[in-house]
Amino acid sequence: MNLAHLTKPMHGIARRLRLLRYWREHQALGRLDLVRRFADASPKGDLFDHLADRDYLAKGLSAQERVQCLLSHYRFEDGKFNPAYKQAVYGGAGLTLWQHDGGGSSFALRLEMAPRHDAEGDLTISLVADGKYLHRLSYTWVDGAFANVSLPTVPFVTRNQGRWTDSGAAFEAFERVFPNNSPSFFCFAAMQGVAQALGMDRVVAVRCTSHVGYEPDDARHYENAYDGFWKILGGVEMDERSYLIRLPFYLKPLEDMPSKHRKRAALRRENWRAIGDSTRSAMLRHMVSADTAAAKVAASAPAAAEA
Repeated sequence: MNLAHLTKPMHGIARRLRLLRYWREHQALGRLDLVRRFADASPKGDLFDHLADRDYLAKGLSAQERVQCLLSHYRFEDGKFNPAYKQAVYGGAGLTLWQHDGGGSSFALRLEMAPRHDAEGDLTISLVADGKYLHRLSYTWVDGAFANVSLPTVPFVTRNQGRWTDSGAAFEAFERVFPNNSPSFFCFAAMQGVAQALGMDRVVAVRCTSHVGYEPDDARHYENAYDGFWKILGGVEMDERSYLIRLPFYLKPLEDMPSKHRKRAALRRENWRAIGDSTRSAMLRHMVSADTAAAKVAASAPAAAEA
């Protein structure tokens, strides 16, 4: 890993001191094939932003927690997925999870490396229509102990954002082809497919007040986009930082709906099912064997950041 850029004055003395404090962890990060070949040289930003930005993934994380989250994420990605996955996600335009052509428009869900300066997750599931972004959902793989769940690793969803200023026509196309549906559900259906492909039955999602961009003056927006959406999916409050969403996410039984709404609900669910199936297939095609993954994890010790 090339650390020469950290000597630039703009990065600050405090940041360089943190790098030295967690030198062993960053050496372990630098030994990962994924980091050496793609992430360290990515044009999407500085891999060490987690040292400078106190609000990485969620408000209030310590430097030790930020270092460990980054190391856990890249170790997991490096060990679980093959070179074609790494090339697509970290060195290319993204891995296509699902695509659909209809109504004269083209739609796709892509898994991409998130820009480092965003601080809202290291991977992004993007819904794109006719080349325009409609929605993004970002996550990072974190240790189960960090997330307070009984899994070795779990996705921590830290971004749920939609409607860009240049997406008006694309959003209209989405509504024509997928009436009574929502881009946010498309992205979460893909997130569910990613987690299930790896044998996970839950995800953890950030509470609105812990979101890195949360502002009290805009509380209603954040509550609707985060806590409100997680609750619709069946999410329950875990702690001051997160919600727990069990998979598959909650769907109200069709028989409990008014009869006039059941057909539309069934069509929506068929879209989400197709997205989940396609995503699982895409991820499974790019996973390495358990033996190879274990060998890579062992080679990238230490296992945890020191206090």
